[in-house]
Amino acid sequence: MLREIIRPQSEIYSLRIPKEYLNQDVEILVLPFSYPKTEESSTKSDIVKATAGLLKDKNIDPVKWQNEIREEWDDR
Repeated sequence: MLREIIRPQSEIYSLRIPKEYLNQDVEILVLPFSYPKTEESSTKSDIVKATAGLLKDKNIDPVKWQNEIREEWDDR
């Protein structure tokens, strides 16, 4: 399957059909495309903005913290 999102600059667009698709039924769609802006993604970004830098004054060593978290799984 091929899928390509383009921004056409004219009304004429040449299309190359791969050899594997020759002598087969194929469907060619032309639809407007836009990235949907969901509330979920804006909520996630709000959380990041609200909590960014929250722990910078806690003097946490990220490597040591990560090792401690992983040690919890070593006992299983």
